[in-house]
Amino acid sequence: MANLSQKELEERRTEANIVLKVVDQYIKAGMLDEAKEHLEKARLIDPTNAYIYAFEERIAFLKEEAKKKSAAASTRSAMEEAARAKLEEERKKIEAERLRKEAEHLRAKDLELREKKIEQKAKEDQNAVASTIAKTVSEVQQKIAKSTTPDSHEAKSPSTSQSTPTDTYTQPRKATEEALDMYKRVLMLAWADGAVSPEEQSQLIDLRRNLGITTEQHNKLEQQVKEESYAHAFTLVWTSGMSAKERTAVINELRQKYQISPEAHSRIESSILKEFGEKQDKPLIYVIDDEEETLDMIVRIMEGSGFVVRAFATSDEALIALKKETPDLIVADINLETSTIGGFSFYEKVRQMPQLNLVPFIFLSGLTDEGMIRYGKGLGADDYITKPFSSDMLIDTIKGKLKRYRQMKKN
Repeated sequence: MANLSQKELEERRTEANIVLKVVDQYIKAGMLDEAKEHLEKARLIDPTNAYIYAFEERIAFLKEEAKKKSAAASTRSAMEEAARAKLEEERKKIEAERLRKEAEHLRAKDLELREKKIEQKAKEDQNAVASTIAKTVSEVQQKIAKSTTPDSHEAKSPSTSQSTPTDTYTQPRKATEEALDMYKRVLMLAWADGAVSPEEQSQLIDLRRNLGITTEQHNKLEQQVKEESYAHAFTLVWTSGMSAKERTAVINELRQKYQISPEAHSRIESSILKEFGEKQDKPLIYVIDDEEETLDMIVRIMEGSGFVVRAFATSDEALIALKKETPDLIVADINLETSTIGGFSFYEKVRQMPQLNLVPFIFLSGLTDEGMIRYGKGLGADDYITKPFSSDMLIDTIKGKLKRYRQMKKN
């Protein structure tokens, strides 16, 4: 530049100024990268031009502002998404509460009608039980008397007056089997309303004494009767069209009513649902979360997307069910405060079961700690979803894992 004439310097400055005008237009249009590119051209033409440095500072300032605006927009978008999620959660809470109250109203109304019906027929039922017991006792006594009384010809014959060991063993055995069958029918009648009244209990004791039924036999038959009655009631509830939350509440009441253990419930549920054939066309998903509202929301989302869902409030119940049934995917919260083991320990126990080695497992939690996420994935979990989450995110994640699972099973 020092060897250039004054005229050449002026020409270069004029040329650089023309480029700088283009730079100015790009800046006004918000095209900062293009402006910076042309600014470098102007610098090559006229490095000493003071406007170049001014434009350079201007571009740097505007880029910084754009970066701040982008960060603010992202933060605002995240806040808006969180707000929408919160509103959606509140809406679902309101809807769930409405459904709960509606279900309570229907149950209360049904209970009222049931109580009236029971009250009207209470005496008839008691008389029916008493009549059945009396009739059963009479029939059994007559058969026992008939089987043990010799006829006139046998009474005169010394050789036939003494029964052989086979005769004295076989006949009472048949009578006992028939007595057990009759006693079970009486038990079914007594447990029809889900409870045995003190009067019925007294009659049953007398019947056992007359029939020669032991306490062990009674306990075994009563357990069978309770489970059969529970299975019938479970089927009615499952086909009633109730929501998952309503079904869970009613089934829990039935479990207490019929004194059904978690193991027996799991066995009965698996047997009934297998008969329905639900798993033939729809993937079976296990969901474990001790937050009732979250659990209900997840179940609604999944069922609405065509999945069959088993909902569990504790990992303990889920482990019992997993011993009898293999789901297509498991979604479990990490913080299971009402369970004896947390989410991570639950995952490890699941992976110890050979039939569940390849079943996709997704952790679910409100925790956002990166270390916790890395730990969960480090255990081998297939994915990790943090709350709040959208229904689309949940379903897309599940579908992706199921697709990969099916491909692995084919291979």
